[in-house]
Amino acid sequence: MAKTVAFTNAKPPSNLHSHRTTSQTHTVSFLNLNNLSFVSCALTLRHKNKQPNWSKPSLVRSKSGLGLGLGPVDPLEMAAGAWNRTALLVIDMQRDFIENQGPMLVKGGKEIVPNVIKAVEVARQRGILIVWVVREHDPLGRDVELFRRHLYATGEVGPTSKGSPGAELVDGLEIREGDYKLVKTRFSAFFATHLHSVLQGAGINNLVITGVQTPNCIRQTVYDAVALDYQPVTVVVDATAAATPDIHLANVFDMKNIGVATPTLQEWTNFKA
Repeated sequence: MAKTVAFTNAKPPSNLHSHRTTSQTHTVSFLNLNNLSFVSCALTLRHKNKQPNWSKPSLVRSKSGLGLGLGPVDPLEMAAGAWNRTALLVIDMQRDFIENQGPMLVKGGKEIVPNVIKAVEVARQRGILIVWVVREHDPLGRDVELFRRHLYATGEVGPTSKGSPGAELVDGLEIREGDYKLVKTRFSAFFATHLHSVLQGAGINNLVITGVQTPNCIRQTVYDAVALDYQPVTVVVDATAAATPDIHLANVFDMKNIGVATPTLQEWTNFKA
């Protein structure tokens, strides 16, 4: 029986083979990151009594190939009808990370701004709590990671210093009444913050993640959310970004493999409560 699964240009996971001899042929689509086209080939999997979770689609893959929402369950289906228990986290969409001259520029950040704006609009329509997660540092860098403190020792205002223009949200994004602003000083939105208490107090157990950047703040926030048993956790794959598409999709693949939903914005938008 043929089935279609999505991979990046990276090699398939090394755990595709078990010690049993039962086999099935799967059609594997490798994503060409240069033009987002697919190349398919046949792959024979040897497995035990059930297929590996990664090969069981739980979301419909989009035509763009970015919606890698595969996993043992459909987290978006679990979220349907429960928007009042869902929060949208918008992470680090600040000028110093997004604008071309920003000292902490994430190269893929600028192109996702329209999708993040759209995700916020959809969240407002659904009555979803919007949490603006931002970095704001002491101008002297006393609360910054050690590996970044040299950026604050120049005599000039350091990146995302509190009250600086670089710490502001990019144009098109704004905090409104009823939203929540959370300041962090490390990668994870949960580390040394009161985010978990705020979400618990609001009755939130479903999280949707947007922003930058995928291997750092997105990934660590997602892994902490999974460790804290938020279910489902969703990363909107084309409303998050990294320095390169390769880095972005490799991290998306890792998060998908721990049960995180990774739909495109269109897939998430089309899901009706």
